Amino acid sequence: MRLFAFLALLALTPLTGIAQSDSAPRVGKNQGSGSKHYVRMQVDADRLALPLAISIKGKDRAAVDARLDVIRKELEKRFADQPGWELREISSEFARAEAKSYVSRPASGSKLFGDDETDQGDVTYVTNARWELHTEADKGLKGLEILRSKAADLVKAKSDDEKQVVGNPEYVLTNPQDFRNELLDQIKADFEEAKKHLPEGQWTLELATLAQSVDVVALGGKRFEVSLAYRMAFLTPPPQKATK
Repeated sequence: MRLFAFLALLALTPLTGIAQSDSAPRVGKNQGSGSKHYVRMQVDADRLALPLAISIKGKDRAAVDARLDVIRKELEKRFADQPGWELREISSEFARAEAKSYVSRPASGSKLFGDDETDQGDVTYVTNARWELHTEADKGLKGLEILRSKAADLVKAKSDDEKQVVGNPEYVLTNPQDFRNELLDQIKADFEEAKKHLPEGQWTLELATLAQSVDVVALGGKRFEVSLAYRMAFLTPPPQKATK
């Protein structure tokens, strides 16, 4: 069916131009020049991810950094030597002065509190870190329960200075590039089949680069769509010179 739709689209295009694109909107993707085609495959997620965020506050910068390091080591210990379970640190920062709103001062007007504040006695330092806790997608609900247990009780209970937020779990596809060769084979097969049904001439297959990234679109649940873009062009031969 994809081939018949493709041929019908070409029939509406002058043979001396580049074939028109699949113009269906792709959420979150940059649109091309209008001359791209796509090959697509639907695949299953390979991992189940649980987001985790930690925030630590305190009056002593060094103590705040040290406390986050203790939490990090505890998390790493919970995942150590456990094949199929993985801890991925997404971001982390050193403790910094907590940003405060502008406060009116008689001498200097409004001023932003921070590291440059002359009165250091009332500064609160804060640090934040984010992780993703991963396991294999086929572990499903049982795997999710174990991930949540690994994320539990990392901060001090009832402390206003230590907070953790466990986000919504989601299926992820961590290996989209593994499908590149299969997508390239599909492009080649589509190109060869299309040429059998098109006017004779010099048709070319164009890829932006063999190293171009495989695009990924989440379809919901475990399902993802991977795709590669290509162009199919008809080259018009140069006009023949008149001969006597």
